[in-house]
Amino acid sequence: MTRKLIVSLLLLFGSAAAALPVSTAAPLPDENGTAPAVESPWFPGRQYAFVWRNWTLVPARKLAEVLETPVENVRALAESMGLPPQRAIEPEWNSPQGYITVLRRNWHLLPYDQLLTLLGITREELAWRLIEDDYLFVKLGYRKPYCPPLHYEKPSEQAERQAARIAAQVRDIRPATAVAETPRFAFIDEFSRSHKPARKRQEPATADTGGQGFALRIIYPYCATFGDPLTDPELSSYPEGLLQRLSEAGVNGIWMHSVLRTLVPPDGIFPGADDAGLRIEGLKRLVERAAKYGIGIYLYVNEPRAMNLSFFESDPRRKALMGSAEGDQRALCTSVPEVLDWTSRSLESVFRQVPGLSGVFTITASENLTNCASRGGQGQCERCRNRSYADLIVEVNTAIEKGVRSGSPDAKVLVWDWGWNDSYAEEIIGRLPKSCWLMSVSEWALPIERGGIRSAVGEYALSAVGPGPRALAHWRYAKQAGLKTVAKIQVNASWEMAVVPAVPVLELVAQHAENLTSEATDGVMLSWSLGGYPSTNLELFQSFRPGQQQETCLRQLAEKHYGKQAAPLVCRAWHLFSEAFKEFPYNGGTLYSGPQHMGPANPLYTEPTGWPASMVGIPYDALDNWRSVYPTETFVAQMQKVADGFAAGCELLQKAVAVSKGKYRKQLTDDLGRARTVGIHCASSANQARFTEARNRLLTSTDRDERRRYIDTMRRAAEAEAELTADLLPIVRNDPTIGYESSNHYFYVPQDLLEKQLNIRYVLDWLDRQAEPRNSETFQQ
Repeated sequence: MTRKLIVSLLLLFGSAAAALPVSTAAPLPDENGTAPAVESPWFPGRQYAFVWRNWTLVPARKLAEVLETPVENVRALAESMGLPPQRAIEPEWNSPQGYITVLRRNWHLLPYDQLLTLLGITREELAWRLIEDDYLFVKLGYRKPYCPPLHYEKPSEQAERQAARIAAQVRDIRPATAVAETPRFAFIDEFSRSHKPARKRQEPATADTGGQGFALRIIYPYCATFGDPLTDPELSSYPEGLLQRLSEAGVNGIWMHSVLRTLVPPDGIFPGADDAGLRIEGLKRLVERAAKYGIGIYLYVNEPRAMNLSFFESDPRRKALMGSAEGDQRALCTSVPEVLDWTSRSLESVFRQVPGLSGVFTITASENLTNCASRGGQGQCERCRNRSYADLIVEVNTAIEKGVRSGSPDAKVLVWDWGWNDSYAEEIIGRLPKSCWLMSVSEWALPIERGGIRSAVGEYALSAVGPGPRALAHWRYAKQAGLKTVAKIQVNASWEMAVVPAVPVLELVAQHAENLTSEATDGVMLSWSLGGYPSTNLELFQSFRPGQQQETCLRQLAEKHYGKQAAPLVCRAWHLFSEAFKEFPYNGGTLYSGPQHMGPANPLYTEPTGWPASMVGIPYDALDNWRSVYPTETFVAQMQKVADGFAAGCELLQKAVAVSKGKYRKQLTDDLGRARTVGIHCASSANQARFTEARNRLLTSTDRDERRRYIDTMRRAAEAEAELTADLLPIVRNDPTIGYESSNHYFYVPQDLLEKQLNIRYVLDWLDRQAEPRNSETFQQ
């Protein structure tokens, strides 16, 4: 069955919008928002921006439907800007595998009603996705910009002239787009095909055979959808070729997002889904598919999920279940015994119905609102405010363990300490059921110093190698309590850099593997939603053995994948990449708010947008968010160090390409493009910070000499951005993995890099006007 047919079936049958367990009375988040939308003055108007940004993702007939105009008018707008005739649109853009990209690029262009038309979904389904699809509303900024309805208007003469200038610029850019673009989701086709491995995979040693490896090796599959994948009759985001490749790299478990109430039918006053059986059947098929490759399925259990206030108001009996609040959400209070009972029996039902389901991991103090202590709201609840924090965390994990083990005695329960109040950790761990495995982020709390700024790791990191003091302490408590231990790590990518399948910092990966094997950790969770690619990073980590020399392991891996002649150059490049990445200006604020994921695709703004950066979603011009604890000059310097180190490493990879042949050359060329992408994104982050800092000073300065300096800084940064964008565009057109992350879909597509060139031309023209002698009152006009 072809990929396009699979996606078409998913669109017809997979969304099951009418059956989603969301109250029809639930409003869309911030539906009456008044925050002004960010404008894009490099376009003649909003309808031009709308057509440009959607031209490669949404059929013209759908754009015409949104604008309420004949399709000929939409095509005329596109042609006036120099856009080529629209090619066939990949169906994934209107599916759970790609819709976030479409939603994000229209967030500041369309009101909710028109977004629904564009996406072709119901209000109920969009409300569900914004809340349950991995923090999506938070990633969009936790506010809906105010956008009046957008309808087609006949262009004015001024708009036509500006469109003609855009068309001329597009013609100038056209040589960079001469090579045919690889379809964005081509990697799904690749992963849908099985392949013959180069050699028989060596099964990693396990903790059960002398403690020389990891008994449990779980990862999130690279292209798995996060929201509601089990309604897809073909399970197309879990292609067998990907499972095969992950198995060959040593993986024996994959985890998947789940919402418990979608897996069980309604239960009295408790929530459920009428189509739960559809998801259970999908889960059975997935368990069977993965088992062929020695892979078990683990559910992400962040439960019991909060419900919209309307759920509790719809039945007076439900008000007795209501706990702490967050926005329009209310917790199902776990101090109510019936809530814990529902959690246990629901999980028991799932595990009884799906033989072979391997287990769960729990999150009980972060992510979505669940128990009343999960998000710091314990004091809001009359039942919970005077109870022990440890009691609440232990009770919910115990209820989950009870349900899982009742349904399947051999299933594993991994209890993740993410977000716990650490002062209670020893008590909580000591009171957990003895069958549980305790999971900690390996590098958490590791002290670091970057650019003279001291801090500590408080999230995932590739640039800092664990384990850190927090994980070591919690694993010690676990071992004392008789529990097995799991290290949560990122082997391929992290929120430091999420736009490539794997950041080629192989020395750091090898060091982490060596450190964890010496700690006799029982298992590893190898990724969050990002980082599930079957890469050389993953292969290295899984194959590392205590007592091995890192240099030998790296050389053997390079020879296997790139040939003996290129291997020395590759190893030297890996060293430069690893050393450079240790300079990344790490901080949780930068990870989630920085511009490094959008890179050159993020516009330069001549006026402040007024919007704070959203969680790995839209960075805007929020410099203070980006730099977090670092002074601007330090943030810029550290990003530039990473960029320069990657540029030096890429020179060595380029030499390796020159001496390689055949399959080795193809792999090296791909890896070179991805390494260049990392360097370009860090260089772009430095440019954007330089530009924005100078702009902010320019807008408050009246001194002519100062203003000239700021204008010169902005111009140099904008011109550097133009060069980076031109360098990145052919790489992205060739490699559809770049810019993709499973829970965010595509951060950007080639069309956005073309728009950045329009944006830069607008910025340079604006700077020219600022530099002209004029009265102080007119400087900023």
